[in-house]
Amino acid sequence: MTRAHHRRQALELAEARARLVALLQETIGPALTASAAQSFLEQAKAWRPAAARALDRHISEHPDALTAPSSFCPPSLARLLRLLDEAGHGDAITLLGCARCGRTDREFRRMTPEGRCCGWCVTRSELKKCARCHQHGHIVTTRDEGPICRVCYRVDPLFLQTCTSCGRHVAPNTRRDGDTVLCSACAPKPQRKCARCGTVARVAANREEGPICKSCYDAPARPCGRCGHVRAISVRGVGGRPDICASCYSAAFPAECSVCGRVRPGYKVGGKEFQCSSCAPRPTKRCGSCGELGIPQTTWPLGPVCGPCYSRRRRNPGPCADCGATAVLVGRSDQGHDLCGPCAGADGLEYRCRRCDSPGEPYSGGLCTRCVVNDRVHDLLGDEAGTIPEHLKPLADALIGARHPSSVKYWIDWRPSAKLLAQLVEEQAELTHEHLDTLPRSQAINHIREVLVTTGVLPRRQEAFAQLQLWVKETLGKLPPHHQRIISPFAEWSIVRDARRRADRGRYTQGAATADRQDIRIATEFLTWLDDQNLKLSTVAQDDLDRWVTAHPTRRRGLHSFVRWTVARRLTGKLDLAHEPNSLPSQFIAEDEHLDQLKRCLNDDSIPLPARIAGALTRLYGLSTTRIVALTADRFHRDKDDAYLTIDRHPVLLPPKLARLIERQISGPGIRSVFHQAADETRFLLPGRTASKPQDAVALRLIMRKHGLPTLSARNTAMIEVVSDIPPIVASDLFGLNPSTTHRWAQFAQNSWAEYLAACAETEE
Repeated sequence: MTRAHHRRQALELAEARARLVALLQETIGPALTASAAQSFLEQAKAWRPAAARALDRHISEHPDALTAPSSFCPPSLARLLRLLDEAGHGDAITLLGCARCGRTDREFRRMTPEGRCCGWCVTRSELKKCARCHQHGHIVTTRDEGPICRVCYRVDPLFLQTCTSCGRHVAPNTRRDGDTVLCSACAPKPQRKCARCGTVARVAANREEGPICKSCYDAPARPCGRCGHVRAISVRGVGGRPDICASCYSAAFPAECSVCGRVRPGYKVGGKEFQCSSCAPRPTKRCGSCGELGIPQTTWPLGPVCGPCYSRRRRNPGPCADCGATAVLVGRSDQGHDLCGPCAGADGLEYRCRRCDSPGEPYSGGLCTRCVVNDRVHDLLGDEAGTIPEHLKPLADALIGARHPSSVKYWIDWRPSAKLLAQLVEEQAELTHEHLDTLPRSQAINHIREVLVTTGVLPRRQEAFAQLQLWVKETLGKLPPHHQRIISPFAEWSIVRDARRRADRGRYTQGAATADRQDIRIATEFLTWLDDQNLKLSTVAQDDLDRWVTAHPTRRRGLHSFVRWTVARRLTGKLDLAHEPNSLPSQFIAEDEHLDQLKRCLNDDSIPLPARIAGALTRLYGLSTTRIVALTADRFHRDKDDAYLTIDRHPVLLPPKLARLIERQISGPGIRSVFHQAADETRFLLPGRTASKPQDAVALRLIMRKHGLPTLSARNTAMIEVVSDIPPIVASDLFGLNPSTTHRWAQFAQNSWAEYLAACAETEE
């Protein structure tokens, strides 16, 4: 080349450098001198002839290269921008970001079709199959078997070394003084003073005011590409995928789980097989509360806490050993005493309702379950303003003050009876027995009636008899007219009339109502059979009745009342339907076994307390389970050192152990209902699920049978012993039995009343 050409090139280079210096001074401001600008260009390796010409050409095409850098810029521009930012001129320029991930804190040495990318994004696009795990990953080295990915390299025995601090054989993170190797956990983390809080900690981000620690860092908010809300972005959008916020990140990338096969959100375990969040293994730790190994639910000042202990401690606040206040105990002192959150140094772990300030597990919006129930009861029973009618206030007070508010909340949220009650309140219907009787019969109506009776909104009535009347009315309406003319007076003047008389005496049970319904059904079946045989009721002969009984042997007992009624009203001729002979008791237990079962009832704590009391009363006094569950708590009383239970009209002396069991039952929680007690203060000795009803007799028999305490054989054996030890008439008065029943038992036991009557005659003389 000629000398003139060299001079021209030198002149062009000088002009390019001058333009670069001028651009820097213009962008940064007068505070930047020409020598300082030249120093920045030299450090960025942009003062060299080739680099200076390339940068000058790029700036001529992109005049705003320093404030809006292009991804297709020369590498010297990226270095220059970084140097200017580190020198404190970041407010005048804009850092170059990766064309894929957008990060500005990395080196951009590789050019891709999208522009300059960081090394991480470049290696992600160059995934190859690993020779060990056979998965496509980032290849970092090569062994004899072939390329090795980053994940396998981290566990390669040739790569692992012993940490000089903790002694673990792990991947090295930092090397010091040649032989000193530290793992990632032991390696010191660079720390700087936070520009906001002043704490010296690890830097999470660099802002205009300076470095920001993790506690002060606020992720930039941008529109989420999935939900559309402007929120903090957890995953940057790359490769055509949108930005994902923190709320959507857990479900952003679902895949097929290698364990359960379901397509669900998850992650690769060990960087290999994908597992959903439910199947992925979770580390186990020793619970700081119970000491058992398990998956921690959270970490409190007392240490990791398993799920059961986490729930139990939040639902059962206790007194703090330091301040004495009742609170959720989340810490533990050096002496092993439980502490509340403030006393343990964790003021944010108080777990108190923000409305009533009661300690415990908050349910919703910082409110405890009882406050939430209070709001929902007003929504259920109140008008638009939340005002509850006067006649429903007892129900509202009982629901709000229930012993188990979570059960009330579940009932309001999910049970159909609560929805039906809300509909009745909205319609402003009068909540009476008569109005409820007009609605279609269902379990929801029955439950609403029980709740209203228990809380005192409705008066108590003989429900078994009332339901019999409703059933009779409904059943008669479905019969053909010629059957109604006969069944209607029979049901009303025979069955219902007798049932009303027994209900007035308080002895009409659900079992009696079932038997009365069966009598009406059998009478209807008999009339239907007569129609099929082309017979009339007035012409029925004895042989016709015998044919029906032969064809329906199990219906004999139920038909007897109907035949007796028709004969008495002269609707038929004289018919004879003899009663089936009462069979003698056949199920008994040996005396030793009977005594052993009684001892178990009085002494075995593994048997539920209601079953022990019922079993003992059956084996001592021959009481049926139906009569035992009907006993109320006020029938038990003490007189000095003796305890008595009034079974019928006269008090019966109880054994001391049985008396103590009954006292435990009365003084204990007992009631399984959400209500403390029925409005009329009726409390059964063995209460049921609702305070207005006793425990179900069938369920109680099943519990006793489960624990080896049969009822029928034990009652038969007890009746034999009762009528053998005391006169039958005395047993009839004490236990409320029919005299004819005790007489039959006495005859069966080959005993008579002669001795008792003779003793009475001698007393009168």
